[in-house]
Amino acid sequence: MKSLLFLVLISVCWAEPHPDNSSLEHERIIHIQAENGPRLLVVAEQAKIFSHRGGNVTLPCKFYHEHTSTAGSGTHKIRVKWTKLTSDYLKEVDVFVAMGHHRKSYGNYHGRVFLRESSENDASLIITNIILEDYGRYKCEVIEGLEDDTAVVALNLEGR
Repeated sequence: MKSLLFLVLISVCWAEPHPDNSSLEHERIIHIQAENGPRLLVVAEQAKIFSHRGGNVTLPCKFYHEHTSTAGSGTHKIRVKWTKLTSDYLKEVDVFVAMGHHRKSYGNYHGRVFLRESSENDASLIITNIILEDYGRYKCEVIEGLEDDTAVVALNLEGR
């Protein structure tokens, strides 16, 4: 078993001299190719969004994932979860969760939030009738099987 693990490590690693100091033969950088690495990436096209009280806003979030050839591995297995981060970042408040055709909004977001879904990889959250308490940082988390990734978007309110 140990020899098999060693062979696997050797097959996915290689070493090369450090570019800043090639005269030292013992200094090496190890590169690991992650053949089974993350296959999901979540991106917010903008880190800050501005709106005003009573307005509507779209918090951007898109995800990119590797399609597998496994039957039934469509987007119905993808779960999108939006949370609001507290100012001290120690707690998250649930805002919205979606999986397949199932949707659930929480607290004072009930009836005011939904996904834009302009494409199959769009997880952007639309918040309607913005209130003062909506100000803050939001986290978009996308989960597919054992893979997950997040992006954070700040919602700033301007006076009107």
